[in-house]
Formats: sequence, structure tokens, C-alpha cells
Amino acid sequence: MEGIDVLHRQALGRLLDLVTNLGGSGLAERVSQDPVVRTLLEMYDLPEADERTQVEHALEGVYPYFKSHGGKLEVLGVEEGRVRVRLSGSCEGCPGTATTLQRVVEEALREGFPGFRELVAEEPPPATGKPIQLGEKPRRRPRWVSVGYLEDLEPGEIRALRPEGTALLLVRLDGEVYAYRNGCPPGSALALHLGSLEGSTLVCPWHGCRYDVRTGRREDDEEGKLAVLPVAVGDGEIKIAVGVEEVEAA
Repeated sequence: MEGIDVLHRQALGRLLDLVTNLGGSGLAERVSQDPVVRTLLEMYDLPEADERTQVEHALEGVYPYFKSHGGKLEVLGVEEGRVRVRLSGSCEGCPGTATTLQRVVEEALREGFPGFRELVAEEPPPATGKPIQLGEKPRRRPRWVSVGYLEDLEPGEIRALRPEGTALLLVRLDGEVYAYRNGCPPGSALALHLGSLEGSTLVCPWHGCRYDVRTGRREDDEEGKLAVLPVAVGDGEIKIAVGVEEVEAA
């Protein structure tokens, strides 16, 4: 098996070199965007992602945070470690926006993007003649989806779920329930629920990656973090926030 693994790794690397030499780096990037091809390449750590891709992966766990508050975080560009972003929606103009950017976004970039140097938050473009909206802006709240009952989830159990078609991972540890996007690395089709739980450490069955199941952070001195989803348990029922919904005015 080790010999086959070495042969596959070398062959895939040479195929990528040939594609780049024959069709340029743009062709290699387009080929690697295919989900199945990308998953195969990620199994062998090929190819190294460009800066924009690394930034998008680093922020996968941050996007749901802004979405749950009715806002949107958009990456405008990445140049030599300088990341330009823009906030829109309900987050635009919030008093805590600057603090949130520094605390949440910068932390994610420092952990998931090795080349990170600076975060620049740009102002949203001016309004272009949209009609004036009278009254309050629609209020939003997390949209909770029921995924089962606590009594049916054994302590230490790792369970795969697909509420509304989204691949999620549910883990019960020390009386608490944790939910993450199901994939290693984050965004991959390689399911984590086939892994094992060693104490509070979730071990990936594909790469041996080790995650703290309580926070989603890597424990093996490597970059990467699982995308955390809010969990609520009430009257024994487990619910996961998978988006936002508008709240009707009273």
C-alpha cells in the first residue's frame, strides 16, 4: 500500500506539471476546480492553493458568523498577503464592525493563511438611486433546524447529518453537543464521521489530522480549522443554526 501511495503521489505531481507546461497555470487551476479532482489532489496535498484559495478556506468558519447576523463578508482581493474585504448587509456601519473584523477575521486569517500580512476593510459602494425604505430594517435571527434528540446521541458518538442537504458532523462529548461542516480539509468531500474520537480529539481517517472537537482547531501544529455551527439543546431536542430568517414586526 505504501508503494502504491508513493506511485500515485509522484504520478499526480507529474501530471500536474505536464498540464501546466502544455496549457499554462490557468489550465491547471481550472482542472483542479473540479470537485472530484480537487478531492483527489487534496488527499496527496497537491497542488498548493493560491493565495485567494487559501484565504477563502481560512474564512470558511467566519462566513456563517456574519450571515447569522444578517451581514455578508466579501473578499475583494489578495495581493502578497494583503487581504481586502468588505462588509455589507446588517453588519454595515455597526459600531462593533472594526472590532469584529480585527477579532474574528484577522484571527481566522492568521490561523489559516500562512502568508497573511494585513487586513484592509473597504467601504461599501455608494447607493445607486434605490428607493428610500421607510420604517425599520427587517430584523433577522438564526434559523434553527431540528436534528434529533439528545437521548438518541450516545456520549462520544460521531454522527453524520445532512439537514437541508448540508453535510454536517455532530459530536457529543462530556454532556455537550458540537456541530461542524463534515469534511477534511474544510470544504472537502472526505467525510470526517468515519474518524475516531480520542478523548477530546477528533482524528481524521484520511490524513490523520487532529482537531479539538470542542473548538474545531487543529492540534498537530498545522493550519486549518473546522467550520463551527451554533448548537442549541432544549427539552432534549438538538437544533443547529443553518442560516438566518427575517422576524416579522410585532
